[in-house]
Amino acid sequence: MKFMSYIASFLLGIVLFAALSEAAAVDAANEEPVCICPRDFEPVCAANLVTYPNRCMYDCKRQDEERRGRSLELLRSGPCDE
Repeated sequence: MKFMSYIASFLLGIVLFAALSEAAAVDAANEEPVCICPRDFEPVCAANLVTYPNRCMYDCKRQDEERRGRSLELLRSGPCDE
């Protein structure tokens, strides 16, 4: 009887793990990237006409876009004209 309860607990654990893993993958696809960048303010303008505080933040966003199958080009140093 103990053996059956161990098997049932094990199977329940596998099902819960699979469900939580899929939920985490869906959340990860929709969230913004986590970037470890300095707080230097040297703005750059990207092709999406967003001014990023510095090149590091732009690179982080560009890599996230590439992961999603899109591209993001750097237009110039300095803020985008609004």
